[in-house]
Amino acid sequence: IDTSSPIFLRGDAIFIPAVFVSYYGAALDEKTPLLRANAAVSKHGARLLKHIGIDTTGIVCNIGLEQELFLIPREAYYRRPDLQLTGRTIMGKNAFRGQEMNDHYMAPLSTATSALACLQEVQDECYRIGIPLRTRHREVAPNQYEVCPLFGSNVTQIDQNLMIMQIFEEV
Repeated sequence: IDTSSPIFLRGDAIFIPAVFVSYYGAALDEKTPLLRANAAVSKHGARLLKHIGIDTTGIVCNIGLEQELFLIPREAYYRRPDLQLTGRTIMGKNAFRGQEMNDHYMAPLSTATSALACLQEVQDECYRIGIPLRTRHREVAPNQYEVCPLFGSNVTQIDQNLMIMQIFEEV
C-alpha cells in the first residue's frame, strides 16, 4: 500500500493506491520509480541545501497537472471507426487558414452545448471522491476542454489525474 497517496471511495468500490515490487526489489509498476525518485530528490536536495547554509529535512516535489479532452457528439463518434476502435483520432487535417480558433481558447463554457453539463458532472463526481478541480475551460481546438485539480504533491496529483481520466471515460 502506498501511504503517500490518499484512498478513494467511489460508489461501492475502494481504490487503494499500491506499489508492486518483486522479491528482489525490481519495480513492477510505474509508481515505484516515482517514489524512489522522490526519495532521491529529497535526500540529495537536502544535502545540497545544507552545503549552501539552508538546514532542511527534505524536499517535496509538487506539480500542477492538467487534463485535456475532446467532447465529440455521439453521432460524429459513430461515423468515425478510428475513434471507435482505438479511442483516439488517427485521421485528421489541419484547420483552414484563418480558422485556427484562437478566439476559442480560454473562453467560457457555453450553456448552448452539452459540454458544460458534462464537465459539471465530471466536477461533481471528482468532488465526491475528494478531488477539487480548480480550473475548467475551453482549449484552442473545437470541442477541446481542460480541467485542472489543485496544485499538490506529485504522487497525489498523478493518482488524482488517473482517477479524473477514468471519470471522464465513464461520464
